[in-house]
Amino acid sequence: MKLDMQPTPPQLPESTSIRDRVFCAIADQKVEPRPCYVFWCQNSAMWLIWLLTVLLGALATAVLLFTSTYRYYDIYEAMHDNFVTFFLQALPLLWIVAFVVLMLVAMRGLRATRRGYRLSPVLVGGSSVGVSVLLGLLASTLGFGFVVDRALGEHAPMYRSLAEQEQQMWQQPDEGRLVGQAAGVETREQMTVQFVDSAGVAWNLDIQELRPQDHLLLESAQRVRVLGMQLEGEVPRFHACGVFPWMADQNRPRKVLSAGRQESVDKMYAHSYTPADRLAEFEQLAFADARADNVPSMKICASIAAVKRITEQMQ
Repeated sequence: MKLDMQPTPPQLPESTSIRDRVFCAIADQKVEPRPCYVFWCQNSAMWLIWLLTVLLGALATAVLLFTSTYRYYDIYEAMHDNFVTFFLQALPLLWIVAFVVLMLVAMRGLRATRRGYRLSPVLVGGSSVGVSVLLGLLASTLGFGFVVDRALGEHAPMYRSLAEQEQQMWQQPDEGRLVGQAAGVETREQMTVQFVDSAGVAWNLDIQELRPQDHLLLESAQRVRVLGMQLEGEVPRFHACGVFPWMADQNRPRKVLSAGRQESVDKMYAHSYTPADRLAEFEQLAFADARADNVPSMKICASIAAVKRITEQMQ
């Protein structure tokens, strides 16, 4: 039976010099010299890979900062008991995974450069992450986080942008949330106004408990978010408790987001019960045979979950 065997290297005398041993090994293994530009290209390619991964990591950081900042100033009380559970549900896992993978590739690329093997993994990893984060902060300040998020939402079928996620979370009539715009001109004497949501459904929007700034938003006919309660009936009816501007259409400064959240919280807290409100409701229920779904004078907004959560936090 014939077996393929590797040739055995010749046995050299112990007195043979290191120089002769090296030349003998080169001749025996048939090592051929390569031009220096080959090594230069390989080294440059490794640096290019590191640079590209760091730049992509910076863009991932910018998008993370954009989405996280928006979430932090969102009206999370409309959907969750606290910010932690809300943020965990809306956590941008895709960008976190992308950032980690890109940093691992950047570390490997830098270690593969000409003198990269001499650097410690901690230094390589720290420098890659540090450069990406610093560039990401700069890119986020310049608005690249919003631009990348919107571009991917428009051109990547499997990617959901922040605006798409916001619409999905707010277009939930059964849970007391709508996204859309007023269909007609509102007057202060009206009890209801026509409102068309993002799904194309026309609602009779009860506006009796809205604040003056809510009326102004509806009158502007811009895209808004509405928080309240869906009412029973053959015709779609919705009792509005708060109207909030649609904030996911552009990159807004942190001050604007913070001011918008504070205004929204104050607006919803104004619906909370006072002892006088409880007494008036008790009298209405006791003597007027009233029901919350058909009597306009009832304070429906004080009973919705978002107002209760905000009230508990404020107290």
